[in-house]
Amino acid sequence: MTALLNVVLPVFALIALGYLCRRVNVLGPAAVTEINRFVVWLAQPALLFGITANAHWSSYRLDFTLAMAGALVGTFVLVLALTWRRMGAGDAVVDAQSAAYANNGFLGIPLGLLVFGDWSLPFSGVSVILTACVLYALGLIGLEMARAHGHGLGKALMKAGGAVVRNPMMIAPAVGAVFSTLGLKPPEGVTTLLGLLAGAAIPCALVALGLFLAENAKAGFGDWSWAPLTAAKLIVQPTIAWLIAGPILHAPLQVVQMAVLMAMMPTGAGPFMLAQVYGRRGAVASQTILMTTVLSIVSITIYLTVIR
Repeated sequence: MTALLNVVLPVFALIALGYLCRRVNVLGPAAVTEINRFVVWLAQPALLFGITANAHWSSYRLDFTLAMAGALVGTFVLVLALTWRRMGAGDAVVDAQSAAYANNGFLGIPLGLLVFGDWSLPFSGVSVILTACVLYALGLIGLEMARAHGHGLGKALMKAGGAVVRNPMMIAPAVGAVFSTLGLKPPEGVTTLLGLLAGAAIPCALVALGLFLAENAKAGFGDWSWAPLTAAKLIVQPTIAWLIAGPILHAPLQVVQMAVLMAMMPTGAGPFMLAQVYGRRGAVASQTILMTTVLSIVSITIYLTVIR
């Protein structure tokens, strides 16, 4: 429990710092938008480039990759299907992202190291890539198609495809994968620059989340929209990961345990960033991130107790 709290508490601290900075007006009302743009256009692309450029693809297991991809995409599609007609495509996409987007980078990597040691690093790495690239791309495509609704399916698909191709969070990992495949290394100065930017990605995203919560504090948690999304993230997604890795693919026990652990991570900042950029369901995304992070302390502690 102590080790888990040491990993999770910095998340709360960064959110709380953003909240306090807005409440005492150290950072103004425009700060959340500008910090979020910095993360989307500079910091997060640098982080994703570093992950894929330094990836060792031969160390990844297909059974784990299929289990994580199935859990992430399966949760996304399930929530999208259940909410599409009730709230419309754009809002449904943000809710589906909130229910599926696992915080594998900030919490998954250190927790994997804590439980399984260095063996876990390739697995947590592929979890980050699947979440931040594949799942984020699905959300981006869905939101762009919702924005282009009424202009014809072909035009909507072209707009969505163009948005994905131009998005720095899609370009950066693709370029990083090319570097990794060809065995290339950026110049030392470029590596240092990218490292500095990457180090700011998650802290800035969490501070922006705190700023948004302070800005919308009066809204509260009254509509409970976050509750089913939290249940989907903390219960449904790990269950899908277990079903695919265990009963379906019969992966080794430790691989199954790692897949379930990565799927149990609370919601990361990605849905909030998308919600801010497209002006949709930001309050629900931020509430889901906060509540899944709080409740995951209990669920992960129980899980680690069981597997030990």
